[in-house]
Amino acid sequence: MYKVLIADDEPMIRAGLYYRNDWAAMGFEVAAMLEDGSDVLSFLERERADVLLTDICMYQVSGLETAAMIREKYPWMKVVLLSGYREFEYAREAMRLHVYEYLLKPIDYENLRTVFGRIRQELDAAGQEEQLLRSFGEEEYGKVLELTKAVAGSVLGEGEETWLAYARLKPMMNNAPVKVKEILAKRLLEQLQGRLLGKDPGLAQDFADRLRHLTFSSGEGQETPGTSGEENPGLLGQEDGDTDARQSLVDLLSWLNDQLVSRNLTVTQRAAVDDSISKACDYISNHLGDDFTYRDVAQFVHLSPRHFIRRFRNEMNETFTDYLVRVRLEAALKLLDAGMDAVDVPGAVGYHDEKYFQQIFKKQMGCTLREYQHRNRGE
Repeated sequence: MYKVLIADDEPMIRAGLYYRNDWAAMGFEVAAMLEDGSDVLSFLERERADVLLTDICMYQVSGLETAAMIREKYPWMKVVLLSGYREFEYAREAMRLHVYEYLLKPIDYENLRTVFGRIRQELDAAGQEEQLLRSFGEEEYGKVLELTKAVAGSVLGEGEETWLAYARLKPMMNNAPVKVKEILAKRLLEQLQGRLLGKDPGLAQDFADRLRHLTFSSGEGQETPGTSGEENPGLLGQEDGDTDARQSLVDLLSWLNDQLVSRNLTVTQRAAVDDSISKACDYISNHLGDDFTYRDVAQFVHLSPRHFIRRFRNEMNETFTDYLVRVRLEAALKLLDAGMDAVDVPGAVGYHDEKYFQQIFKKQMGCTLREYQHRNRGE
């Protein structure tokens, strides 16, 4: 059975919610009846739950504050809010937090049971997704989920660079069945949306709007809107027909990372004193696999190309070109160490001319990509 938490500071309301519903017949078990949002958050630190049914107004931590914390830390949970007020601001905030349902008091129990019927259907579907993911193989299942979280974290400036996290995830996704790709991509986008709320609610809403307008090729000449609650066929597929869809996702992740950098919402990865140059280095790191020039970076940090080049050299003690070559070589070594095939490395770090990159690599490292990889493996 699915676990539901009931939270309301009025004992009579809590009792009514518990006793006036046949929770077992509805497919749910009431795991706890709590007085405040703080109690809910404490419970979730110890145990997992699937649904929260909560009043908006409580003593210490309100239902809305609790919903915001749940959205960020436990994005799989469904939240149903109860309110005795027809306040537009409450309803608007509930929508912003992607609350599952907003119900008014006095409670219409028939309507409440209908809502939980829908929730059960969605949880059943999510359970089937979990089984499908595990059918991919236990080892692969754990690794892909780990990499999915790494991509979500990297876009938000936590952990490794975005390009590296995505480069590590993509080969695994390419080997996964199409349905598994769809599920994992959907979860990736859901994780990002949930964690964004804690950083910048306005940006989170903008990201959600862009998700709704993102379309993905289904491989059959159809297009599917990309929302965080819908399946996105071909989202990270390997077939030629999925290339545009895959690039659309990469573009969206890059846009999000750029927004976080420009709004100073990420910890800079470079120790540059000049804020514009710090942001430029983060932009380069985010777009390492893309085709860009110093003019694109200058535009991102709102400097003229000539002024940017001069400031970059003064701050970094090397030219923009030398810096870009160096970080791409360092990136290539990371990918080789992570096990990426030598043939795929040049494109992953932004070089579409494999022969040219091989020349640069051999000049700097004294060996070819393949030789480096064999030496690393002890072959």
